[in-house]
Amino acid sequence: MSGGEPSSIKRLALCDAVSLFGRIVKGMENRFIRAVLLFLAVSPICTNFRGDVRGLYRVLYRKYRPRVFADVIGQPQVTTTLKNELQSDRIAHAYLFTGSRGTGKTTCSKILAKAVNCLSPVDGDPCGVCAICRGIDDGSVMDVVEIDAASNNGVDDIRMLREEADFTPANAKYRVYIIDEVHMLSIGAFNALLKTLEEPPAHVLFILATTEVHKLPATILSRCQRFDFHRIAPEDIADRLSYVCEQEGCTIEREAALLIAGIADGAMRDSLSLLDQVMGQGNPITESLVRKTAGLADKSRLLTLTECILSCDAAGAITLVDELHRDAKDMARLCEELIEHFRSMMLIHTMKKTENVLVMAEEDLRRTTEQAQKLSLPQIIAAIDALQGAYDRMLHGVNRRIEMEMTLVRLCEAHAAPDASASLADRVTALEKLLAQLRANPALLTAPAAAPAVSSSSRRNMTPAVRPDKAKMDELRKNAVPLAEWSQVVEAMKKYSSTVGIGFEGSKAYVSGQYVLVDSANDLCFEMLRKPTNRDMMRTLLRQATGQEYKLGRYSYPDEVQQEDDPLQQFVHELRAGGVPVEETTKPSNGTS
Repeated sequence: MSGGEPSSIKRLALCDAVSLFGRIVKGMENRFIRAVLLFLAVSPICTNFRGDVRGLYRVLYRKYRPRVFADVIGQPQVTTTLKNELQSDRIAHAYLFTGSRGTGKTTCSKILAKAVNCLSPVDGDPCGVCAICRGIDDGSVMDVVEIDAASNNGVDDIRMLREEADFTPANAKYRVYIIDEVHMLSIGAFNALLKTLEEPPAHVLFILATTEVHKLPATILSRCQRFDFHRIAPEDIADRLSYVCEQEGCTIEREAALLIAGIADGAMRDSLSLLDQVMGQGNPITESLVRKTAGLADKSRLLTLTECILSCDAAGAITLVDELHRDAKDMARLCEELIEHFRSMMLIHTMKKTENVLVMAEEDLRRTTEQAQKLSLPQIIAAIDALQGAYDRMLHGVNRRIEMEMTLVRLCEAHAAPDASASLADRVTALEKLLAQLRANPALLTAPAAAPAVSSSSRRNMTPAVRPDKAKMDELRKNAVPLAEWSQVVEAMKKYSSTVGIGFEGSKAYVSGQYVLVDSANDLCFEMLRKPTNRDMMRTLLRQATGQEYKLGRYSYPDEVQQEDDPLQQFVHELRAGGVPVEETTKPSNGTS
């Protein structure tokens, strides 16, 4: 081929030659020999074309991959131990790196592979300039082999690896096998690897990496030195992003770096990939630019949406959802962000200091704290539960926009309903005091005069305000028949208010004339019915289920069977009033329960 022919013709001819040579060596059984022959044939071609590919852009997570252990972010428990082992020449024959994605498992594997073979190591780190280090970086040293277990997970692949392991290294001191996603190996492959992993040749080092360590057999785990990689702290990721932007001549706001770190969920690779994408949008990098690139709702809109829930403004919430939908915001992602916002309010309620847990701007933290103070902890937890249910349904193919709107309307209505948690908390507090008294003085159970009396006003508060006389109650119970639709009414009540609905679990109901008589061992449900809004909702649900209007009443009352001078009965009554189930071994003398 003459020198005057176009370079494109030369490339085609060379590609044909490589293809023919590849078909020739493909039939060879030993994979190591095949790789060596292919490398010897292709390396001159790569040298000729090196100038053509030198200008290709390298993504940030590859360009800024750490070269020494000190550059690995957020994993001191791993890097310090590995450096000490290398400095003291106490190198294990098999390592297991486990942790979530993007936390540095592959990076540390490559650094370790270079460090054990480096000709001039520096305090346990590879020098990066010797022939071995440069050869491992550019792939010319064939003694470091990376295997993807997801696509090479059969018994034959591991058997071939065992055969290659018997050969001494060509250039380096150790032949290093880095097996990524090792949990993907089949049971047969694990069994084939087991013996070699336990007693490998002196020149072989295994580094196994996985994100699902629970899938590895115990026999493999016991033969490896295990290192757990933690999720990287948002502040550490933000510092690294600021450094990368400084090197790239780009400006990034601290809030924007923290937002990228939060989205990445502790993964440095994901953070750099998102930063790469945001850099293509513009400079400087702001929080709003990150939200736009990642498809997130603006923080102010999340706060506004929460304000709509707090003010029971369902129309305003739906209007805001419509705006976000027109801006092409994904409803499932919006639901996920709202869950995270309510989680922040939950942590504010339960923790004195949230600086180490919540990563957000000071103004956002102030507004979130103000919103958290307007809700009780049970209300926040109920909201998170409702949003998580909506998110799960969105992932199963329902209309995401309608599901989001329905959930927001439910949250607005639930916040409008009176919160029964306060009365329940008061009951629990009173019950704890009573139990403390009994523990301090057990004689109270056998000494009627010393037992704490239940006041008449407290007893009246345990029952509905309107109570028929005994004769009428007997007549109502005599003609009562079970209400078949009661379970349907209870389920509908849970949608109205999860707290109220749970109070009616295990209850029964009977129809007697114009009354529906509720029978429950839990007096909390009757305390909830004392509130007008709950009674109105119960009547509405009964009308929807049966098509008739009913009045509400109780099937039985605790003081019908309670002896006024019996402290033990009073104590049992207090337990039941607080929602604690109590089982009596004998029935009262009048035969009622």
